[in-house]
Amino acid sequence: MHRPTLLLLTLLLTGCTSSDPSASIDPDRLLHMAGEEAGQIASPKDRLTRQLNIANRETDARRLEAARKTLRDARATLEHADRNALDEQARLAGWVSLSELARAADDTPFANAALDQALASLNDLNPHQARCQYVPGVEREVRELRGDAAAIKLLTDASQWALELPHPALRRGTFALFAEELFRCDDYDAGRATLRLDPDPAWRSDALVAIADRARYARETSFSFSPSGGLTKIAGPSATAELAPSDSGAATQPVFKPLDFHSNFYRP
Repeated sequence: MHRPTLLLLTLLLTGCTSSDPSASIDPDRLLHMAGEEAGQIASPKDRLTRQLNIANRETDARRLEAARKTLRDARATLEHADRNALDEQARLAGWVSLSELARAADDTPFANAALDQALASLNDLNPHQARCQYVPGVEREVRELRGDAAAIKLLTDASQWALELPHPALRRGTFALFAEELFRCDDYDAGRATLRLDPDPAWRSDALVAIADRARYARETSFSFSPSGGLTKIAGPSATAELAPSDSGAATQPVFKPLDFHSNFYRP
């Protein structure tokens, strides 16, 4: 190898392995570039997914102003997405995720505006009972951002929607979960009133025992139950029997769809 070529190769290798901090890669600049590339993705859901993940990384790095800018871009994606591009869960999850990530980025006004959109989207769903599967996911963010009183209002309204659920087991499972969330908000009267929407005191007693057992387990093990993560059955033998499939074989257990960022959009 000629000496000039060897010298050039040595300089290049030395430059790439330099310990000089000024020569290191700037991750924040790369995230900014990634956001610009994400903005060119044609699919609204794919674009939104990447924008939310970039904002999450920027928040973790405490680049809060950059995260807020990325979240504004994500909001524009969601606002302009065609109705056929995002189904109702993806759209609701998008608004809830924007609220959640904006809280993390210390942008409370933006978070509240996104939550208003989530609540409006929830209230636009018809028939009323179709809203029940999304209530826990929205209620969690309402409680985090606006406190117990706002969460109680949503849950008590939703209990009336649940009255329209066609199958008794679906209604009971939904009443039980909404009541449990009301108890978590420290409104025991509202929780009991929700359970009393079912006329059977035996079932109500069993449901209360099941919720008490779950609460005791949570207290003793530091286990945290998240309704937005989904519910397949109410614990306890009597309540579980009420949630068994119907004679037709169709599933009757209430399934609550999570709307949080990690369940819908997060990419490690």
